Amino acid sequence: MQFLGTMTTANRPSPSWGARFYLPALAAAVAGFFILVPPIPQDQAFHHFADARNIAGLANFWNVVSNLPFAVIGIIGLWRLSGLINRVLFAGVLLTSFGSAYYHWLPTDTRLVWDRLPMTVIFMSFLAYFITEKAGTRAAAAILAMLLLLGAGSVFWWSVTNDLRPYAVIKFGAMLFLLPFLSCSRERAHLAAVLGLFGLAQLAELWDRAIYTVLPVSGHTVKHLLAAMATYYILRWRQILRPATP
Repeated sequence: MQFLGTMTTANRPSPSWGARFYLPALAAAVAGFFILVPPIPQDQAFHHFADARNIAGLANFWNVVSNLPFAVIGIIGLWRLSGLINRVLFAGVLLTSFGSAYYHWLPTDTRLVWDRLPMTVIFMSFLAYFITEKAGTRAAAAILAMLLLLGAGSVFWWSVTNDLRPYAVIKFGAMLFLLPFLSCSRERAHLAAVLGLFGLAQLAELWDRAIYTVLPVSGHTVKHLLAAMATYYILRWRQILRPATP
C-alpha cells in the first residue's frame, strides 16, 4: 500500500534547520502553553452566529449549506487517491461536511463534538504526511493511529472537562509544525495556500458579525468556504505526488 505517493527524501529536501531549532522551540512553547495558560472553557456565545436566517425551513441556512464543498472535495479525494493516509484524511473532509452541518443546524456543545471530531482527523492526517515520510508501512499506520487518537482525545477532553487547551494545540499546533517545510518543499506553493487559507478562515470566524455587515453572508459562512478551499489545495498537492502506477 502506498502511504506517501512519490514523496521521498530524494525529491523533497529535509527541513534540517527546523528539526534542529524550530521544532524543539515549538515543543517548548506547547509545554509552556499548558503550564502558563489556565483551562480555557467553551464560550457559550460561540454558538450565536451572526447569520441565523431560516431559509426554506432550514435554520442557520447558510452556515449549514456552506459545508457542501467539504462533501464534494472529500468524495473526489476518496475517488482519486489511494493510500491509507489519503483515504483517512479525505474521509475526514467528507465527515466534516456532515458533522459541521449537523452542528450548525442547532448549535450546542453536544453537537459541536461531532463538528470538531472529523476536523481533528484532517489536522492529524495532514500532519502524518510529514511525520511518516521515512517510516515503513507498519510504522506509518501506527503513527497515524496515535495521531488520530490524540486528535479525538483532545475533543473528548474538552467535552468532559470543558478545557479547550488540548484541542487548540491540535488545531493550531499541527499547522505551525509545517512552517519549516515551506522553505524547502518543492510543493511549497500548495502548502502555503493550505496554511494561508486556514489562517484566513480563522480570521473570518473571528470577524463573523463584521463581515456580515458588509456581505450578504456572515464570516462563519466565509470561514467554511475558505477552509474547504484549503482542503482542495491538499487534494491538488496529493494529486501531484500521486504515483504514476497504482
